[in-house]
Amino acid sequence: MANKPVIEASAHLTTPFSIPRSHTVQINDKERNYKLYIKLPKGYKSSANRDRQYPVIYLTDAMYTFQIMSGVTRFPMNSKQMQPTIIVGISWELGLRSDHSRVRDYTPTVDTSWKKVTGGADRHLHFLKSKIIPYMEQNFRTVPEQRTYVGNSLGGLFGAYILLKQPELFSNYLLGSPSLWWQKRQFLTQFAKNIASLREIDANVFIGIGALEHNGEDGDSQHNMVADAQHFKALLNNLEVNNPALNSKLLIIDEAHHAIAFATTAVHGMDWLFNSKRGKSIGNQTALTQELATTKEERF
Repeated sequence: MANKPVIEASAHLTTPFSIPRSHTVQINDKERNYKLYIKLPKGYKSSANRDRQYPVIYLTDAMYTFQIMSGVTRFPMNSKQMQPTIIVGISWELGLRSDHSRVRDYTPTVDTSWKKVTGGADRHLHFLKSKIIPYMEQNFRTVPEQRTYVGNSLGGLFGAYILLKQPELFSNYLLGSPSLWWQKRQFLTQFAKNIASLREIDANVFIGIGALEHNGEDGDSQHNMVADAQHFKALLNNLEVNNPALNSKLLIIDEAHHAIAFATTAVHGMDWLFNSKRGKSIGNQTALTQELATTKEERF
């Protein structure tokens, strides 16, 4: 131990790590305050792209999902394998515990068996539609026809609820481990009852679920979330039969439980939607082709 070399490093304790091209803004829903985490794609501010518009990915649970989505899209975007997009993470209510905020904001029905406030999805959907999306579209060069919703767990349930109530709000839905078990699977019952009115949905829906997210042998959940996701996919399959504008995919992730499934869902879901050659949501193709031909950027 006496001869062990000393490792030296410079510690910049006052310099926090930051994600490139990102910033935050505060946005209010009456007495409730939230923060938006906004990341612009590389080249957004360059003169060559001053007229270019970009799809926007909206994330719930920003303090968890924003870093993941930034990381998993960095290489695909920089290597031109993924269409460049703006990423927007929506925080929990500032000053409120995260579990209280998300249980209130992301659940579509009131469940009096919970001690926490529930059933605030309609208000949060209105906030998303009337404040957050207009703010982004007024202040950034966006493609309104290419909005993507991303949510995990209760955020996945909230996204499924948006698909039911206002499917036109987003063209893409990425739902990670959606909590379709909520209040005795009430959402699945409601979706099935309203399926006749949903036959004109124009959207791409990606569902990711860990193979261990069930309550059977070797399962790691109090609910059979795998079966619920399969049920939801079957309902979407029914709609797809006579509706070529609807595309859906279910990915069951081997050996994954609830705590780790989202990262894989994000990787595969983004590629399914935005892969520059085969993505289901490729738009602004002329601008993308021009960029591929004229721009060279580092891969990392």
